[in-house]
Amino acid sequence: MNKLPDKRLVSDFDGTMTKHDFFRLALSYIPPQSAETWTRYESGLTSHFAALQEIFSKLKISDQKLDDLLSDMQIEPDLLNQWERLQTAGWSLVIASAGCSFYIERILHRIGVNPIVHANPGEFVPEIGLFMMRPVQSPFNCAETGIDKSAIVKQLVDSRCQTAFAGDGRPDLAPALLVDPQHRFAKGWLADELERLAVPFIRFERWSEIVDRLCLEVE
Repeated sequence: MNKLPDKRLVSDFDGTMTKHDFFRLALSYIPPQSAETWTRYESGLTSHFAALQEIFSKLKISDQKLDDLLSDMQIEPDLLNQWERLQTAGWSLVIASAGCSFYIERILHRIGVNPIVHANPGEFVPEIGLFMMRPVQSPFNCAETGIDKSAIVKQLVDSRCQTAFAGDGRPDLAPALLVDPQHRFAKGWLADELERLAVPFIRFERWSEIVDRLCLEVE
C-alpha cells in the first residue's frame, strides 16, 4: 500500500494569522517621514526586505512598548487549539514570513505553539531598534523578501506533499499560484488580486476558517 503524501499548510503570519501587520503598527512609533519607505516599495523603488529593514531599525521603543505592539497585532484567538486541531487532522504548519522571526517566535512561544518558521532573523535592542538581517543560512534566501515563499511551496509540491497556502499580501501571490485552488486561501490584497486575475481561491477573514476547512477533509 502506497503511503499517502504528507500534508503541509504554509501560512503567512502578519495579517494572516494576526489581524494587523507588525510593520503597519510600527509606523506609529517611528518618525512620520519613515512611512515614505513603504511607499517607495509599493512604487518599485526598493525591495520589500529593504523597506521593512529600514522601518524596523527606527523602532526605538522599550521592551514593554514592544509587547504592547505585539498584543495590538491580535494573533488568532485560541491559536494553540487550532494548531492542535491541524495536527490531529494530519496537517503540519509551516510559517513562511517576509517579516522578522524575532517577533513571530516571541508571540508563538508565549502561546505554546511550535511550528516550523521560515522568516528573516533579527535582534531587538530596547530604545535602539529592531535589526532584521538576511537569512543567509537558509536555502530559501532571496534578495527581494529575504525569505522566498515560492521556493518553500515549490519544494513541498515537488516532493508530492499535499500543500495548502494562506496569505494576504504582495509576497504571497506567487506561492499561492503554486497550490491547488481548493487549498489556496486568501484575504486582503491577495484576495483582491486573485479575483482581478480570475484565479479561483477560498477567501477567509479568520485563520480558524482555514483550519475548519482542512479538518473537514478528513471527517
